[in-house]
Amino acid sequence: MHIYSASYLVVGISVLFWAIFVFLSPPRDATKQAFSRYLIVVGWWALFSVLMINSPTQSLGLFWDRICLMGVVFIPATFIHFNFTFLGIDVKYKKFIYSSYLISLLFFLINLTPYLAADTTPKFGLNFYTDPGPFYLPFMIYFFSLSILGIYTFYWGYRQAEGNRKRQLFNIFWSSLLGYSLGGFNYNLAFGLGPAYLALVGNLGIILHVGVYAYSITKQRMLDISVVISRLLSEIITTAFFSAVYLFLLFSYAHYSSDRIGLGFIIFTFIFGIMLTQTYQAIRLFVQTTSDKLILHGKYDYYKEISEASIRVGRKLSLEEILKVLYATFFDVVEIHNPRIFLPEFFSDPQRESRRYVPYDKKIFAPVLTGEEIGFKDPLVGSLIEKREPIINEKSKDRQLVVPCMLEDRLIALFVLGSKLSQDPYTDEDVQLLEVLASQAAISLDHTRSYEKIRVDLEATERQLERSSRLASIGTLTAGVTHEIRNPLTVIRTETERLTKQPRDADYLKQYSDLMLKHIERITGIIHRMLTLAKDKPQQEVDVNLNEVIEVSLELVPLKRIVLKKELRVIPPIKGDNEGLQEVFVNLIQNALNSMPDQGTITLRTYLEDGRVVAEVEDTGKGIPDDIKEKIFDPFFSTRHEGTGLGLSIAYRIIRSHGGDIKVTSQEGKGTTFKLVF
Repeated sequence: MHIYSASYLVVGISVLFWAIFVFLSPPRDATKQAFSRYLIVVGWWALFSVLMINSPTQSLGLFWDRICLMGVVFIPATFIHFNFTFLGIDVKYKKFIYSSYLISLLFFLINLTPYLAADTTPKFGLNFYTDPGPFYLPFMIYFFSLSILGIYTFYWGYRQAEGNRKRQLFNIFWSSLLGYSLGGFNYNLAFGLGPAYLALVGNLGIILHVGVYAYSITKQRMLDISVVISRLLSEIITTAFFSAVYLFLLFSYAHYSSDRIGLGFIIFTFIFGIMLTQTYQAIRLFVQTTSDKLILHGKYDYYKEISEASIRVGRKLSLEEILKVLYATFFDVVEIHNPRIFLPEFFSDPQRESRRYVPYDKKIFAPVLTGEEIGFKDPLVGSLIEKREPIINEKSKDRQLVVPCMLEDRLIALFVLGSKLSQDPYTDEDVQLLEVLASQAAISLDHTRSYEKIRVDLEATERQLERSSRLASIGTLTAGVTHEIRNPLTVIRTETERLTKQPRDADYLKQYSDLMLKHIERITGIIHRMLTLAKDKPQQEVDVNLNEVIEVSLELVPLKRIVLKKELRVIPPIKGDNEGLQEVFVNLIQNALNSMPDQGTITLRTYLEDGRVVAEVEDTGKGIPDDIKEKIFDPFFSTRHEGTGLGLSIAYRIIRSHGGDIKVTSQEGKGTTFKLVF
């Protein structure tokens, strides 16, 4: 097997290894599945290329070439599918993804004829390689069009992203650009454009492209490429420095002492080795820090950033804002593996007694029980309070540095920090700056505890005021209720007075009965909705799956003449009241139906956005005029003559009681979307 065949074999094995590795690495999500499919077709191309190149006969070469192209035709579609899934736009552009798969399927069928690969012939020292058919060039145009589109969307995502996500997309963008630019050299050979070593260059680019992809989507935290360059540069400079020193000393020893290897030379080398082991790390860190300041300027000068973080922490009062600054500092400035901030379990509830420290999540900024809880009587806590200084354990990856947040003799919180992503040890300067940050955090967190208590009391007062406001507005609501009830009561009274004057045949009695029941049900509905609005019903806190709530709600609402679309993605459960949320969706769906008296489309969707669960109810109805948009959640406000105007008021109250938010966007003549955020 010559070197060109070996390069394809290495690509195939490497790519399939990454496919298995990515697919099996937790968590298994849609992005990794899409990426694995992409890798499988790339690996298919590479491995069957080996068989084509080394075929003993022309007919066998053509056979393996067409088998190889069966994978190649799906590379553009799987690439764009992975691209859109990774950026979270796959649902929005799913029709485009399906279209790309259909085009790939069309080329797959063409590949069964001589129109894609006409034949195979010896080229550039290879036994056989593709002779293009008439559809080969259109396929190349399709291939590179989707490739350019995918690379551009990665660049667009990079421009929109922040923090670690921005770094992740930057690495994927440049590796895509490099991989497809170099990998495209394989098409040169098909058109007789050599030399053959271009295939080696292309295959090297593909391996790099796939490796960076796999690293990017399996690592939760990524190392900035500038840090890699800085680390490599510092290693080279430090090694060169010690090599130069050793050669100079060796030359001096040979010139002034002896040119033979004797006891003196051994002692000299031994001393130099001790000096090397004791000073190498310190000099390398000095070189790296200096190069960072000279080359990267302020980008990686995290000492300055940590100092500024201490100032920002001191300006924050809410727990969420403080934790946000701290986690941003640990992740994006110092770049630490798995940093955790531990606080007393009931930090925000001074009325309850805490017995342990628990980690607060970096996304929801709330306590999570992960099994890492640290009891107040744990030896680690006692040691931190007694020594009042950080504890370093270089052998532990997840708990390499523990920094106490002390205020007088109280341990307010703990920073439990893993190793640096650069694999550098924590320097004395690192520890000192983190101690300053911890001291400032302790002061701010202690103030926050008081602030949180005031906030909780204020929220309770607001809820009471809200209830008082609802009860106080009963007088205002009564006018609306009186008007709403008076109309059906008038009908009931009039028809009842006429009852004695009408012939009592079966048809009239049935008509009378239906009319009475209709107006009685309307009165009952008005009273029920008003009581719901005024009543402060205790909310049940259980795990609720919004997708299931939506499905149950749909069973309660007739959807005749309406097109229903459901885009319900996999979402985590929320804490809430099942019946209350069901009432919300019934009201919103009914509202959407009322806006489309003849026909239209209702779209129900759920998804995750910035770590929060979102549900949307969208219709293609008449829309809401701008001048009344602010009034739609007011009690008894309705644009329909037969409406009570209580549905959206109740929905608003229920959503707010869940700590959520409800937003509305609407265009007259085009439709309305209600967005619920939990």
